[in-house]
Amino acid sequence: MIEKFIEIANLNGVEVKVVKNIDFLNEYGLNILLDYDSNKNVGFVKAQSGATESASLVINISKREKLKSILTSKTLYISVENSVLRTTLSEAYFLAKQKCKDEYMLFISGESKTADIEKTLVSGVQGPEKIVFLIIDNG
Repeated sequence: MIEKFIEIANLNGVEVKVVKNIDFLNEYGLNILLDYDSNKNVGFVKAQSGATESASLVINISKREKLKSILTSKTLYISVENSVLRTTLSEAYFLAKQKCKDEYMLFISGESKTADIEKTLVSGVQGPEKIVFLIIDNG
């Protein structure tokens, strides 16, 4: 399932790293014991689940500060455990809703992009300029 997720994410232009843990984020001054953290340049958030068919991650938005952290980071790392990857987006959504019943969900499959009439592509217009998915493989 990880291989398919990586393949689709790469088609979407998103870098994916399979890691044992997210300890390296401490080097950016981020507190990985939290569900999210950010500074002006780098941020991270932990996803509740993910969908392989679209290489999308599902994030619960419990606080306004969490959404602000996601939207204002230049580079955003989103971690997800391999065990919560599902095949379809609806399966991933329902799994996330079981964990966070009364919260809004955000689906992320890449950074926002736009192009002008001259076909100049710009990333990160309404959020991070770069998103990196971190799949935590504990198995």
